[in-house]
Amino acid sequence: MSNIHLITTCTNGKNGLSNGTLSLSKYTSGHISSAMLINSWCSAVNSAIPASATVCAVDLYKGGHWATAKTILKEYPIDLWILSAGLGLLNYKDKVLPYQATFAKGYEESIPSYSHQYVGKSFHRTWWKEITERSPFKLQHPTSITALMKKNKHDYFIICGSPDYINAIEIDINNGLQYLNDSQKQLLIITSKKINVRLEPFLFKSNQHMAQWLKCNMLMLNISLARYLVKEFVDSKADNLHLLSQQLIKNLENLPEREFKKGMRRSIEEVNAYILNLLIRQPGISATQALRIFRDAGNSFEEKRFRVVFKAIAESKP
Repeated sequence: MSNIHLITTCTNGKNGLSNGTLSLSKYTSGHISSAMLINSWCSAVNSAIPASATVCAVDLYKGGHWATAKTILKEYPIDLWILSAGLGLLNYKDKVLPYQATFAKGYEESIPSYSHQYVGKSFHRTWWKEITERSPFKLQHPTSITALMKKNKHDYFIICGSPDYINAIEIDINNGLQYLNDSQKQLLIITSKKINVRLEPFLFKSNQHMAQWLKCNMLMLNISLARYLVKEFVDSKADNLHLLSQQLIKNLENLPEREFKKGMRRSIEEVNAYILNLLIRQPGISATQALRIFRDAGNSFEEKRFRVVFKAIAESKP
């Protein structure tokens, strides 16, 4: 059987972060043009990696999502790739340095949208194109999905991630389709929202119903689905990702509908205690991840206030 490439998103939680960490927030604090931001960031990355203490990419990230990705790598014959908003397309063996950059909105290190210049989130696609073309790993392996597909036209590709990341890479994916022998059989994209119409034939849309079935929270849903599909694909010696995903969807239709209960309103004191406990158990967790876990547990609190409380507690911890 041909090789399976599992391509999944990086995580906000990283080992080795410090005050000196390469962070996009240091470049976006002033009025800087989109071109200057790209040039400044790529130059900083390419200068820092050869001159810094590095860590294997597989050991950089942390959290439940990444733990599941590492489990898949350990248990099944796959090649693991990382969609990094700061470093581009990484192989799990790459030697990288801690950094802070994300396609998700609402963070100091979020990649801006430049809405006055670009429609919607289209700048994120430009950003992805530029950082993959200027990747410091170009001499080691393909640094774009297009190049990866061109080099491995007989292989299978499972791409799973949040809508923000899938949006950023959609042109890269679309450009690579021409190189696959049978893209319908070889490509599956797992995410929770609609995607570009050109990629809809490859979409496996995740939802809360599936999270209940897999007994995981929404943060780990896409990677948990990938783990299930990889297992079924390998164990059954399948050769068609599309058929396998359609069979899973059919099987899920027979499951009882999940009962949704309105979250219990929590006081500010209860939220403080919850966040503090969560940060002790998961030090690298982000505000978005914490809010989702909080709500999945049946709790309710206004999002903006939750983020303010989370930031205050996170910054006060030694």
